[in-house]
Amino acid sequence: MALVMAWPGMYHEAVASYNAAFPERPLVAQYGSHLNILQVHVPNDQAHNFSDNDTLRVLLHNCIPLDWVDHAYTYGMVYLEQQFHNPMMSIDIFKDVDNERIEHVSRYGTSPAILQWDGWREMMEDDHYRLMFKHAEERLLPVPPEATGLYYYIGMDPNQVHL
Repeated sequence: MALVMAWPGMYHEAVASYNAAFPERPLVAQYGSHLNILQVHVPNDQAHNFSDNDTLRVLLHNCIPLDWVDHAYTYGMVYLEQQFHNPMMSIDIFKDVDNERIEHVSRYGTSPAILQWDGWREMMEDDHYRLMFKHAEERLLPVPPEATGLYYYIGMDPNQVHL
């Protein structure tokens, strides 16, 4: 899923292909307060077989709006960045993925965020307690979380060219 999010234009291409293949029933994105989104259940032993095309089919089947996927670009970038620097992952696979991502960025530019969904909000009391418990859990970890690459600086540019 994150790879689809990190490649600007990939979902746009899939929607265009779908609409060309089924002109009598083009994709009509779901909006509103009541959405019907079906969850995919993939057994753990089959998760590695779930491809980008499978992800695109799920997004199309659920009529997910283009701008929602565009908004998730930063998430996809951060995920790729984390995987790229994970010593357990094959660097060659992620170099190919990053090269494809760079090609998509040069072709389409970076995906825009939904302004109403972007930015900061006031922290609620529940948020405060959730963070307190998370910090307590992290203190028990043998490796500091900063060493895992899972933390990013506030204001860090998500549109960097290379991972």
